[in-house]
Amino acid sequence: MIEKYELKYPDAATMTARLAAVRPLIIRRREAVSSIIANVNEVVKNILEDEGVPAGQRRLYCEFGREVAKLMLKHGGATLIKELVGLRQMYVTAHKANLAILDKIITALLGAAPPC
Repeated sequence: MIEKYELKYPDAATMTARLAAVRPLIIRRREAVSSIIANVNEVVKNILEDEGVPAGQRRLYCEFGREVAKLMLKHGGATLIKELVGLRQMYVTAHKANLAILDKIITALLGAAPPC
C-alpha cells in the first residue's frame, strides 16, 4: 500500500498540482451544499421558535432537518418516503423527539409529511 502511494504521489509538487486542478470544482460544490444547509437550518430554526423548543433540545431537531435534506438529495418517490418514515421513527424512539415537530420539519422541507 505504501509503495502504491509513493508511486501515485511521488512528490509534493504532484500532490499540489492535483489539488489545484480540482479546487474550483470543490469550491462550487461546497457553495451549492452550503446554501442548502443554510436554508434547512433557517427553516428548522423558525419551526423550533414557533413551537417553543428549549435551547438544549434544538440540536436534535436541527440534525434531523439536515438528515431529511440529505435523504431528499439522494432519493425520490417511494424510496424517499420509506427512508423518511424510518428516520422519523428512529428519532421518536431513540431520541424521544416530538413527532408533531418532526412532521412539521418534513412538511416544511418536502411539502408534505409521509404517512405514519
